[in-house]
Amino acid sequence: MTIQEAMKNKGITRYQLSKTGGIPWATLADIYSGRTKLSRCSGSTLMKLSKALDLSMEQLLALEVERKRPPEGVECQESGLPADLQKAIWEYLEGGRTKSKHLDCLWDELYGSINANQWGGEISPAQADSLRHKYLFSDEEE
Repeated sequence: MTIQEAMKNKGITRYQLSKTGGIPWATLADIYSGRTKLSRCSGSTLMKLSKALDLSMEQLLALEVERKRPPEGVECQESGLPADLQKAIWEYLEGGRTKSKHLDCLWDELYGSINANQWGGEISPAQADSLRHKYLFSDEEE
């Protein structure tokens, strides 16, 4: 099972896991994207994750990281973006298309993913600004 599947089974997003579990967003982003392996996390972080996901420590440490791109036919015009950021973009766009009741959570998820990838050096500040402008802060809202 992957950490993404464990979160889906529990019915929570990274944003919710961060808030309810008391785990910093940047830490979750690193775990979720595979930049940080669970075996390298502090005991405190592992305990919080274990409790929040309702998994034993052994089950938690056995989790893998999902490595997938958005489905065929979905365009992410930005090339070279980390998979977790592409997924957040796709989920936000899909939420808008389906008029999701949780679009605000998806917006937060995308905003946090952009920031975490910028802070982690995965994307440049210019890329981050461009993504924020394109998906989150369009001219219509200014």
